[in-house]
Amino acid sequence: MGLRPSSARWFETVVPREDTHDAVEALARGGRVQFEWLGTRAATSEPERLHEPIARYRALAADYARFWPAPVFERRCCTLPVEMSAKVALHQLTRWREAAADPLRLLEAAERERDAVAEWRPVLQALSASGSAARLDLGALAGAGPVLAGNCLVLPPDTPAPPQAGHLFEEVALGAGRALVGVLPRPDREPLCRQAQGACGHCLPIPDWLKGDAATCLGALPGREAEGEARLASLEAALRRLASEHEVDRARGVLERLDWFQSTARSINCDSHYCWVTGWTSAATPEDMNQALSDAGVRASVAFVEPPLDAASPSVTDNPAWLRPFEVFTHAFGVPGAAEADPTPWVAVLVSLMFGYMCGDVGHGALIVAAGLWLRRRTPLWPLLVACGISAAGFGFAYGDLFGYQGLIPALWIGPLEDPMTLLATPVVGGALVMTVGVVLHAVQSCWRGEGTGQRVADAAQLLVYWGLPLALWQPDLGWLAVAGVGLCAANGLWRERSLTSLAAGLGTLVESTFTLFLNTLSFARVGAFALAHSALESAVIGVAEVVENPIASIVVVILGNLAVVVVESVVVMIQTTRLILFEFFVRFFEGRGRAFHPVSSPTLGAGQPQGGCAAGKKGAGRS
Repeated sequence: MGLRPSSARWFETVVPREDTHDAVEALARGGRVQFEWLGTRAATSEPERLHEPIARYRALAADYARFWPAPVFERRCCTLPVEMSAKVALHQLTRWREAAADPLRLLEAAERERDAVAEWRPVLQALSASGSAARLDLGALAGAGPVLAGNCLVLPPDTPAPPQAGHLFEEVALGAGRALVGVLPRPDREPLCRQAQGACGHCLPIPDWLKGDAATCLGALPGREAEGEARLASLEAALRRLASEHEVDRARGVLERLDWFQSTARSINCDSHYCWVTGWTSAATPEDMNQALSDAGVRASVAFVEPPLDAASPSVTDNPAWLRPFEVFTHAFGVPGAAEADPTPWVAVLVSLMFGYMCGDVGHGALIVAAGLWLRRRTPLWPLLVACGISAAGFGFAYGDLFGYQGLIPALWIGPLEDPMTLLATPVVGGALVMTVGVVLHAVQSCWRGEGTGQRVADAAQLLVYWGLPLALWQPDLGWLAVAGVGLCAANGLWRERSLTSLAAGLGTLVESTFTLFLNTLSFARVGAFALAHSALESAVIGVAEVVENPIASIVVVILGNLAVVVVESVVVMIQTTRLILFEFFVRFFEGRGRAFHPVSSPTLGAGQPQGGCAAGKKGAGRS
């Protein structure tokens, strides 16, 4: 974490074409590289050759991935050219599909039977409870003959039966719909089913394993289900054994990595023998990058060089994990450039303090901390809630406030409703300090940009006037600070351009900017106003609870009232805090015209996958 972000460095390396994928992946694995393909050499794009095999792999995976083991990544992806490696790996998957043709066909039939059992269960239950329909011989319907066909038509409750359904002679209620079971001429079955589907219904063929009446068939379903599940498990195990025999895991590892490569290096420049790998890195030296290439067996070396003239260097921020959630405020305004201060550390302090000041209550702070911890697996912003909750609890001790009850704990500072003027004045003083920090950061940034001393002198003159005027009201002897500020501004204007026009312009700018600073400072009074409103709302909740005679109802009022205050005020206070941060503090120094650094993530290794080398006696897909 530093006062300002650092600039990413431009790197270049030339690698043999057959090593390109491994080079790109090795550099990405450290999480410190943002590839940018800006070369001007005439070249063809290497990943374009992978589109067709990767598309075929994705089509196969959509159908069969549930029978395949997780991908295994070898130390290197490919020792053959990437296009040939993709074809070899795809060939392994095709051979598996050919060997698995019979088990797949049997599995499809078993799954159809399983679905039929599930669809027929409610129908059989309805038939068993329907009187005369309970004696219907379903086996006789299944074998109705070459002229007639048994059929079960399932329709929504208000949908009339198609005209062809007149031959169906039993109707039963089926949940929110109804089922019609019987026989009809075989040529009428297909048109009937199409009409049923158009009416949001469907047809159930009568399987040949239904024998006897509905109760008998219903009693046989558990055995049929168990037999079907055992058959499915056996077939799936056979398919997985075939996948192991054909080394599908290694073939998938090659194809997954090549898919990542074609999306990451879409515009890489290559000729017939070499590829140029270029981009930005946050590494300080190329040694670690060269070591990564060496570990991957890539014959190349990285060099840091001057970036292309039209390339804007990304800004690399190195904030610790607990501070990154506060970057949401910074990024709402922009990305800090290399010659700008990163406001995130200041934001973390200001947001926490202002939120706690406005929502100071020990109980409310504990609830917000608990909410943040509960959300830690659901949102990356949970540390922000925890920090604000801790601050709210701390100010709760300062106010002596616990769920709106004053006096249960001693106030370490003041009671908000007992001394409202202090509560309102304190944030204004704090706002003056915040404005001062903003002006100082602006002066520091002018130094980083090499803008000369004129801007820094103007900022110093502004601060002298800004503090000199209010201090003169408190202690007249300190009025010389404001006079000194005006004199410094006049001298600065005359030194830069010896003319009355320059002098007048400088003084006018001083008056305007100082007046704006005072207005921005007064905006912080709303922090105290919201703290008063928070205390008043809590007092109202407690007052309502005290006039309720039923003790249980009184407790309910306290609980619900405090929850409403926590939820509503947390949202409102966060909005006000954001406004003060963005439009009062940031405008003093922050432009946010930088470019974010987005390091590439490498393909993820699954659990149990080897991190290097091959299993003994196994040959990986795509290997020579």
